[in-house]
Amino acid sequence: MGVPKRLTSPKSKNKRALVVIAHADDLLLFIGGTICALVKDGWQIAVVRATDDRWDSYQLNEEKTIAANKTEFNQAMNAIGLSKFYELGLATDQLGDYSEVELRMQLIRVIREFKPYLTITFDPDSYLYEDNEDHKLVAKAMAEANWAAGFDKHPNAGDKQYPPYLPVAKWYFGRQVAKPTHYFDVTKHLPKAIAAAQLHKTMLTNMAHQVELKRQTIEDDSNITIDIEQLLYKFADKIIKSNRIDLIKSVEYAEIFRVIDDSEQILKLTKVKER
Repeated sequence: MGVPKRLTSPKSKNKRALVVIAHADDLLLFIGGTICALVKDGWQIAVVRATDDRWDSYQLNEEKTIAANKTEFNQAMNAIGLSKFYELGLATDQLGDYSEVELRMQLIRVIREFKPYLTITFDPDSYLYEDNEDHKLVAKAMAEANWAAGFDKHPNAGDKQYPPYLPVAKWYFGRQVAKPTHYFDVTKHLPKAIAAAQLHKTMLTNMAHQVELKRQTIEDDSNITIDIEQLLYKFADKIIKSNRIDLIKSVEYAEIFRVIDDSEQILKLTKVKER
């Protein structure tokens, strides 16, 4: 497997990208720098959030958790220039029991309605490094939706049936992409992504509490406490930077993808012969 190639914004008149994530903080923690770069290049980004994140908090009930995470999701996305969202509202951490076909139908509807050139989501082939069933189902359903949206026999969710439509490019990300093909240099865009990620206060507090629990396990002492508020604003920086790898000396931070782009092949197949 060769060294991943440098990835840049696609050259397309259709500058619409659809990002499909399971949880509110997935976009910024995995691909925040890349999305900031696309927005700066004039791309319109729509985001599908599959779950309501009802369990992603610490010492809040479900109703307050859902409300807080939705508010903070909107704030974080607005901070990087995004305002178009598709909320599926599925129960978080329970997609392992949800119908892949049903989720695929909902994603087909969004693809046909939004008409993106590019889709960005979890890599369906990186299961070896993924233990979150929500991420897995979103990856599988979206991988199918990316081609099924072009079949007139495949229905989309809802009463209105949209005409077939197909994206051209797919960028897949993950905790660790199994077979990376490209990297996006996000060094200049990382500070903005980190600042926006810190707006996910409810979810980051829950993550920080997991660190506290592991620390207690290491020390074998339930009386150990960690200042979660102090840890909170260091945590986003730590999580975001942990998803970068040093590919070449000139790149400080990069986000990694497996890219499938059919544009060149399609243009060759449809080229009109000169007479």
